[in-house]
Amino acid sequence: MTAESAPPASSNPQKSEKSPARISRWHIAKSVLSNWSGLTVNVLVAFWMIPFVVHHLGDSAYGIWALVLQLTGYLGVVDTGLRSAIVRFVASYHAKKDEDGLNKLLNSICTVYTMFAPVCILVGAGLALFALPHLHIPADLLRKAQITILITVTILACDFVFAIFHAGLAGLSRWDLTNAVSITSILLRTALIVIFLKLGFGLVTLAILQLTTTVLAYCTETILLYRLVPAFRFRWQFPDRNFFKPIVEHSWYSFLLSLANRVNYQVDTVVIAAFLPIGEVTFYVIGLRLVEYLRDILNSTTMIIAPLASAADAVGEAHQVGAMLIRGTKYSLIVGFFGTALLLGVGRDFIRLWMGPRFAGPSGTVLVILSIGLIVSVTQYASSHILYGLSKHRLNLNWTIVESVLNLGFSLGLVRHYGIFGVAAGTTVANALVRGFFFPNSFLKFLNVQWKDYLGHAVAPALAPAAVFWGIIETWKKYLGIANYAALAIAVVVAFLISTPFLWSLGLDRSDRSVIWMRGKQMVLRAESAASD
Repeated sequence: MTAESAPPASSNPQKSEKSPARISRWHIAKSVLSNWSGLTVNVLVAFWMIPFVVHHLGDSAYGIWALVLQLTGYLGVVDTGLRSAIVRFVASYHAKKDEDGLNKLLNSICTVYTMFAPVCILVGAGLALFALPHLHIPADLLRKAQITILITVTILACDFVFAIFHAGLAGLSRWDLTNAVSITSILLRTALIVIFLKLGFGLVTLAILQLTTTVLAYCTETILLYRLVPAFRFRWQFPDRNFFKPIVEHSWYSFLLSLANRVNYQVDTVVIAAFLPIGEVTFYVIGLRLVEYLRDILNSTTMIIAPLASAADAVGEAHQVGAMLIRGTKYSLIVGFFGTALLLGVGRDFIRLWMGPRFAGPSGTVLVILSIGLIVSVTQYASSHILYGLSKHRLNLNWTIVESVLNLGFSLGLVRHYGIFGVAAGTTVANALVRGFFFPNSFLKFLNVQWKDYLGHAVAPALAPAAVFWGIIETWKKYLGIANYAALAIAVVVAFLISTPFLWSLGLDRSDRSVIWMRGKQMVLRAESAASD
């Protein structure tokens, strides 16, 4: 860690003289798998719940729910800024085994965070009273929308109060625990929503259930952090200036980056609500939601890189970051390119089967337009998390601001003539312009990685197998069609099996294949040993 980016060392030198904590490859793999498990549950629940909720609430009420989440999400960017700082510096102090510094960090940020909670509620009240009445919300739903937004900002206030416990577990790389809590919370919330919506309750009850399960999850994470860090002792502690300065710098850039990302990916619904009937938000969100799921998968795959980069930097092993970028990008692109090919290939058919024929046209077209932009932007996830881990994410911020301005400008210019399709096109064009060259050119120079190495060892190996996968799906659709879920699943499985040899030979290098082969042999030997016993 550089002197500019690290808080001053703890006053107890004996703590920092201990050998640095190490994270095994198995722990890294377990973290990725747990993240994928959490996302899988989230996606499967949403797959079933979205049409259920739309059916029980109606297009307009569900559009209000989506709009409220977007509006209140802008308040959460402050939380995202400081939360990323917690992850970054908890990983650093944990790598150096500095318990005093860790205590000071958590207590200081908790004190500051608590001050944001009432501010968050006041801003939410302002949105409810002064913003919602000016949007295209039916008069009979306005009061419910206002109550819903007040409950939702209370959830955000809880995010501030409990942030150190959730982000602390992430900084310790205990993604398995955060995902276990998340999965339990999702399942409980889903069961309660089904029960209450079937009983005839509506939008406000949906928000109350979200608040209740969120608080229970945060209480569980609080207990877990105390057990993992027995030396942690909570006390109100306003941070001194020298200690908190690098944390504020990291958080400020994280805040601005989160705000710019909100404009890039989530301001679209606000633009639609301002110029089009509120029901159009529902059609747009259905297509957007599938794209967001792929983004979430990529984010969960690469987010573990941030604390690893922080830990490597803290113990003087920053030279490993370049190799971490190449390998992390390649693995994330295998997931990203295959996922994008899947959305382009069967996304419209999936929406038709999932939500009904009336959504296939508008929502399916939105999905295709946004997916085209994904082809470019999926290359940036590993690099973005590495920059976070090194507290150098200002580089990402600069280009994200450019992208957000272009996105908002294009969307506002196109929405009047092309509706929700114009909004999606505005997002995609801005994405392609910035993420196609300008941002990667900047971070490659910073990390001292050559374009030829980046394209040859990270991008190209993942591109060819995904192209084969997409080609097989398109061929299947042309000659056999997709009439039901079974045909869709068979088409995807067949395409993946045919593209697997290309993935094995082109997507994986010799060391990857050796590790997989060795792990496979070990599993076979264990199975044979268990059978003989």
